[in-house]
Amino acid sequence: MCWDMNPNCRIYALPSLCYSSLPLCRTPERTNLLYFANKAAYKERKLKKNITEGSAVGTENKLIHNLHKRFLEKNSKERKFLLKRKASQSYENAYTEKISSQYPPTKNSENLRRICREECELLENELCQKEYAIAKRHPVIGQKLPLEECSRLPEHTDCSHLGIEVDVDMSQSCYWNDGSSYRGVLATSNSGKKCLRWSWFMKDLSDYPELVGQNYCRNPGSIEEKPWCFVDDKSFGKVIETCNIPKCSDSIWLYIFLAFAILISFLLTYTLVSLRRRRCTDMTSIQNMSTPNADKNIYGNSQMNSSLEMSRVNSSNGTGSTSTFINNAERAPLIKLIHYSLQDVEFVEELGEGAFGKVYKGQLTTSAGEKIFVAIKALKEDASYKTQQDFKREIELISDLKHNNIVCILGVVLNKEPFCMLFEYMPNGDLHEFLIANSPQENKALTQLDFLKMSLQISEGMEYLSSHHYVHRDLAARNCLVGENLMVKISDFGLSRDIYSSDYYRVQSKSLLPVRWMPSESILYGKFTTESDVWSFGVVLWEIYSYGMQPYYGHNNQEVINLVRSRQLLSCPEACPAAVYALMLECWHEQSVRRPSFIEITQRLNTWYEGQQQKVNSMSTQIL
Repeated sequence: MCWDMNPNCRIYALPSLCYSSLPLCRTPERTNLLYFANKAAYKERKLKKNITEGSAVGTENKLIHNLHKRFLEKNSKERKFLLKRKASQSYENAYTEKISSQYPPTKNSENLRRICREECELLENELCQKEYAIAKRHPVIGQKLPLEECSRLPEHTDCSHLGIEVDVDMSQSCYWNDGSSYRGVLATSNSGKKCLRWSWFMKDLSDYPELVGQNYCRNPGSIEEKPWCFVDDKSFGKVIETCNIPKCSDSIWLYIFLAFAILISFLLTYTLVSLRRRRCTDMTSIQNMSTPNADKNIYGNSQMNSSLEMSRVNSSNGTGSTSTFINNAERAPLIKLIHYSLQDVEFVEELGEGAFGKVYKGQLTTSAGEKIFVAIKALKEDASYKTQQDFKREIELISDLKHNNIVCILGVVLNKEPFCMLFEYMPNGDLHEFLIANSPQENKALTQLDFLKMSLQISEGMEYLSSHHYVHRDLAARNCLVGENLMVKISDFGLSRDIYSSDYYRVQSKSLLPVRWMPSESILYGKFTTESDVWSFGVVLWEIYSYGMQPYYGHNNQEVINLVRSRQLLSCPEACPAAVYALMLECWHEQSVRRPSFIEITQRLNTWYEGQQQKVNSMSTQIL
């Protein structure tokens, strides 16, 4: 993860991980005293227990007892003295009574100085949003590193600072060039609307640290001609407007003009005074003197002022058209997904329920007026703060996924509850239901070319996900959707309909896990990697060639765990060629490093598919 971090994120994220792993003690002296006091008290209790049990206490034991007693008294005085000395410090006055006397101190002990909550939230939600989202879902980083839950950090000033500061300059009242270096505190647009927080709309603030933790007018990436900001309007669409900030060059020219005017006035005054002194002596020469032609320099008729006025006119004309800035913003990589309002979405029917809330089939009216069917993943209205943050992280993660075999997100609804993610809708449902509906039990059948076509598309989608360091963790036929012409796309709606409840099992009071699709390292140790996704893909292949039959059917989940641990693998389906079953066995190799990569799987399936396609074409030619 570290080498993929944005440099602006790394300088704060690495100290954050260090302080999270090894928090500092507020009072190391007190911690040491507690250790020795507990140790001495333990020895004293042990000594008293021996005396009570009637053991002979000689002169030597009495001497040891007196030494321990004096040691305890001396230790107590030393502790009081140190606490009194520390009380003179500002932070000790606030926390002397609150610091827990527990030893050793735990992570939740108030004697440990943890990272500041405000900086933690800025780091996770804005400056390193993408990095933290990947880390928390990473099977190794998320488990090995103690990533702080910002909402659980105490709110006080005596904490470990990471040095994150809101980049502002209170003295700036104008901007240079295009305003990309402007750091003033104006937070209202030309129309008087309040600017909204940048993190609500920007995808990667790590590239623009000047936007962290604030909503002031800025021009990140120089995508406009002057500072601007996002504002809210009644249509609930994303709207940007420029801010009424003067250009510093205009101000300087104004100052130069005023200074020049004052200088000319002074020269004129000095000249008039001199002329009056000489008036009596040389009246003729005074009458013949020509005064300076001041109108070309003072009253704005020069070419410089004309061009300046023209630039102001052009600037005012540009700021009057909000649509121009919207179009520019749409082309910029900074703008997030398309935002729709609830008025654009019609809920048609409920499909199921996932971790965030219900999943619906709906109809979306696009900006062009076209009506299309979509899958709506809604956030439940009573969702906790953590669930809301997870919902936001998922939007950030999947917004970058663009592939023909991945169900892509089309837009979001964030202006009003329920908040929603909108996905493309696949008319033929999930792959599991599609296989059952086209099975021999339904007097139908799929060809070997169909099997290979579906398998190849899932492999290509997983190859794309793995290349982007994305671990699916729940790859199964139920999480693959089927469209027209056998188009298959990978999804992860997390549907928990009753028909799939038996596919999940709660292992050791943990979350529900799809053990029938998991290797032993995932079941036993909770280790999810691309290699565990390869195992799951092998099970999906088995589902395809068995027409949607449940893996290890006839066995309960605990029996399945025992079968996987004892290497009793699934048998070859009837319609499955030997080469495809051999690929399944490779995907189910006990050692994860020995399993094939998705690149290798895709290459093999593609070769078989092309060969089968040529075979079908040649047979068709012979028939004709």
